Amino acid sequence: MRIQRTFLVIISLFFIILTIAVANAQTTKWYKYEAGMEEAGSTGKPMILDFYADWCSPCIAMEEGTYPDPRVVSEMEDFIAIKVDTQIRIDIESKYHIAYYPTIVFLDPKGDEITRHVGYLGPEDMVKTINESRGKLPKESPGFEATNILFVLLLTISLMFFRRKTTI
Repeated sequence: MRIQRTFLVIISLFFIILTIAVANAQTTKWYKYEAGMEEAGSTGKPMILDFYADWCSPCIAMEEGTYPDPRVVSEMEDFIAIKVDTQIRIDIESKYHIAYYPTIVFLDPKGDEITRHVGYLGPEDMVKTINESRGKLPKESPGFEATNILFVLLLTISLMFFRRKTTI
């Protein structure tokens, strides 16, 4: 009976934490080019540059459906996200040799290109592309390994539960 109550408490805590996490759902912080490059320089994080145009329907679809997806937001936490409006920043578009929209360019913390993707990406494909790019980062980059706070918390609670169970 005591074990059942403990298990119920753990499950309840899990759902409370999950509810708080969903309620506090984060969004990606997007930077303009110069501010993003400066932030990446000071944090040592890799960058994701999203080259877009206001009239580009795949760009709009990514803005509305891909980038707000919680899986994408979670994966992008390890990167400095930079939006480049190619209609305004033709200089940056030229610097990166952008010919089609959307184009997503991944840079390492030093600003060197790792990979790029041209065209629309749905949430699942975006997560896959981010992870493939993360795998090409130098091992010491902050974006190399993502941590999952919820996983660590659940692991800690589970260990506490099993430790308590063995002492009863």
